Amino acid sequence: MTVEAVVTEDRGSQLLALRETWPHVYALIDEERALGFEADKDRDDFGTAQQGGRGESYVAAQQASPEARITGIRGLMSLVVGPAVGDRPIVLDLLGGDGLLHRVGLGLDMPDMTMVTCDASSFMVARAWAAGVPAVRQRAQRQVFRSGSVDGVLLAYGSHHVPEPERQAVADEAWRVLRPGGRFVLHDFAEGSPMAIWFQDVVDKESTTGHDYAHFTADWMRECLARSGFRSVTTNWMFDPIVATGTSAQGARAALGQYLLQMYGLDKLAQTHGEQGAPMAAVELARGIFRWETSTAFDGMGNHVRECVVERLGPSKWQCVLPRFALVAVGEKPGP
Repeated sequence: MTVEAVVTEDRGSQLLALRETWPHVYALIDEERALGFEADKDRDDFGTAQQGGRGESYVAAQQASPEARITGIRGLMSLVVGPAVGDRPIVLDLLGGDGLLHRVGLGLDMPDMTMVTCDASSFMVARAWAAGVPAVRQRAQRQVFRSGSVDGVLLAYGSHHVPEPERQAVADEAWRVLRPGGRFVLHDFAEGSPMAIWFQDVVDKESTTGHDYAHFTADWMRECLARSGFRSVTTNWMFDPIVATGTSAQGARAALGQYLLQMYGLDKLAQTHGEQGAPMAAVELARGIFRWETSTAFDGMGNHVRECVVERLGPSKWQCVLPRFALVAVGEKPGP
């Protein structure tokens, strides 16, 4: 079945494609539940530009620099697979977009897991299928998987997009679909952090979709997981930088700026500064925001860089590091 059929036909056809291509994933789907959910009518920030979204530029950034966020991805992978899982665990990436974590994970020295990309955006699910990634269209707060069927659940890189009244439902659903001993990992750039400020002051103003969302706090994360029944809940800071490379210091900065423009759909910034000037304008905005002060609020961040730096790696290789620190909560579903 073609990718176009997976996207444009009804949910039954999508499930048929999954059964034909990824039968061990299809076996975990509650088909009655899946067919019972009507198509979501909410706006899709990650749809095509024609649909009013920024999905195409987001995908372009991922494809051009697939390892730009590999440090954070590696950290999340190591957290979501707990010691209780058996061979070949199955993990759900609830906001998986076009399947970046699945693709990057294949190149890491990690357990032989199947990471299933889940997303509410039809466009993103289509791009995941096109890249050969097992993908399911669903909302994180209304999953189509069977109860007690998967080994890990990850909600990262966009958890703040879930409407505030529905966030508890996401944790409840993660609890439902996990096997005993499975882990739920919740990741967000905390309220008041430089990344949250970047979204508010830059992305909300310079993108066509805007970005007016409340970010999680550590207390909010712990409360959500505890209410669902997770035990041994922890929250910690995780170094989750964006790293861009170039053949010169200026080239590395420009590469970072281009990544930021595409990743966050900063179309208005591009219109103001033009194709040549926009990347450096984005970098300068980021340099002014991403300065992590040493304070009690940000204890536990280790010795990582706390401002945007350019580092020389070799005679013709430089990297520009944008320091992001994310809050990560981990909870485990108790055994029987």
